Amino acid sequence: MRKNAATPQWAGEGIALNAIAPGVIETPMTAELLANEEGRRLLMEGSPAPFNGPAGPPTAPAGLLRYLTSEENSYVTGQLIFIDGGAEAIRRPETL
Repeated sequence: MRKNAATPQWAGEGIALNAIAPGVIETPMTAELLANEEGRRLLMEGSPAPFNGPAGPPTAPAGLLRYLTSEENSYVTGQLIFIDGGAEAIRRPETL
């Protein structure tokens, strides 16, 4: 994605090329874990998310994708955006 974002085929055609890296999201797959304290604790151990808890709502990555693919995004390209409640910041605070 980063390698291709600035090429004539993408940027040259006015197409923003980005990616998102979601953390744990509230879905049917995570519902059982989120339903009890032990499950939430396990999620926080595996993917620490100090900003708003162990799982984000599906609207969070959907809203980010909506913006990144909209005409309103006129300048963001070549980026990997973590939407994970802070997990990446905790795991690798010295990078980026």
